[in-house]
Amino acid sequence: MSAPTTPQYCLLKTVRRWPYTKTSKINQGVLKRFFDKEPFFDRIWDLYIVESSSMGNDVGGIVLPLEQVKTFFGQIEIETAVALLRSDRDLALDLGPSTNYTVRLIGRSASWDEYEKLSTTSSSVPSFPTREQSSTSTSLPSKSPRQTRGTKSDKKRQMQIENRRNMLKSAVDIFIGEGDYTFFSVDIESWERNHDIVTEVGLTKYNPGTRKGQGGSVDEITSDHIIIKEHRDYKNGNYVADASGNFEFGKSRQVPLAEIKNAIVNFVHTPEHNQRILIGHDINADIEYLRKLGYDGELKDFSMIFDTVEIWKAFANTFDGIGLSRLCNELDISAWNLHNAGNDARYTMEAFLKMVSKAANGEGPSSR
Repeated sequence: MSAPTTPQYCLLKTVRRWPYTKTSKINQGVLKRFFDKEPFFDRIWDLYIVESSSMGNDVGGIVLPLEQVKTFFGQIEIETAVALLRSDRDLALDLGPSTNYTVRLIGRSASWDEYEKLSTTSSSVPSFPTREQSSTSTSLPSKSPRQTRGTKSDKKRQMQIENRRNMLKSAVDIFIGEGDYTFFSVDIESWERNHDIVTEVGLTKYNPGTRKGQGGSVDEITSDHIIIKEHRDYKNGNYVADASGNFEFGKSRQVPLAEIKNAIVNFVHTPEHNQRILIGHDINADIEYLRKLGYDGELKDFSMIFDTVEIWKAFANTFDGIGLSRLCNELDISAWNLHNAGNDARYTMEAFLKMVSKAANGEGPSSR
C-alpha cells in the first residue's frame, strides 16, 4: 500500500503575479480578467499560513493548496489556450521536514472581504516581546503590520472608487459638452491556440450630431470589420465561438497584415480640430494588440481612453467585472454573434453611450 501524498502549497502572492512574470504582454492582457482582485478572490480558496515549527510565528505568508491552483490554471487554459504551468516544481514551495516549517489552516474564503478578514486575524500566536517592550506594559498598543495593510487596502479601495467615479464623470462631461469630439471603439480577436496570432480587428466610429439643435445634424455611427488576410484560416471554435463570418453591421474585408496599421489610421482619421476618444472593453488587452500591429505612437493622438468595464463598475457601483455579453444584457442591448471583432467593437460603443447617457440623466441600476 503506497504512502499518502504530502500536500503541496504555493504562495498566494506568487500565484497572483504568475501571468505577469511567466507570460507575454499579449497574454497578460488576456489573463487579466482572471487575476484581477475581484475575479481571483471570488473563487473558493483554502487559506493556510506557513509557520516556523519552533516558534509558531508567521514567517512565510499566506499559501494555497497546489491542487486548487492547478485546477484554477487548468480552467484558464481551457478557456484561453494559454499554458500557465509546465511543472509543479515551478510553483510549489519546499516545505519538507528538513525546512522546519509547518502549515496551519486559517479558513476558507470566497470573496475579497472574507480573505481580508482571515488574513488580518490569522496570527493567533503573538511574537515574543523584547526586554524593553516587556518593561513598558502601560504603553498603548500599536497597529500590527496586518492591520496597517488592512488600512492601506481600505484607502486603496476608496481610491479605486473615486477614480472610477471621476472616469464616469469625465465621460459624461464630454458626452453632454459642446466640444468637437469623435468617439472610437476597438476590439481585436486572436487565435485561441496562440494569442500572438491576431485574426480580426473591429472598429466603430461615433460622430455626435451638432449640439443643442444647431445646424440640425444627426448622430452618425459606422463600424468596420477587418480580417487579417494571412491569418484568415486560423479559426476559433473550441474555446471561443467562431463568429468571424457573421459581421452584423456591414461587409467584412480582408486586409494584408502589412497594411493593417494604415487601415486603422484611415478609419480613425478626423479633422484636426476634433478630439479623439478611444473606448474598449477591457481595453488594456486591445491596446497591447494595437501596438503589436504597429499602431503605437498614434495612441498619443487620443485625448482620453475609457474602459467600459471600469465605466460599468462606476455606473453600477460595484467592484465586480463584467463580460461584454452580460453588459449588453444588463443594458437591454440586443447583441448577436459576439467574438466577431466588428460586432464587439460596435456593442462596446453602444454600451458606453448607453451608460453615459443614463448617468447624465441620473439613471442607473440603483435607481430601478
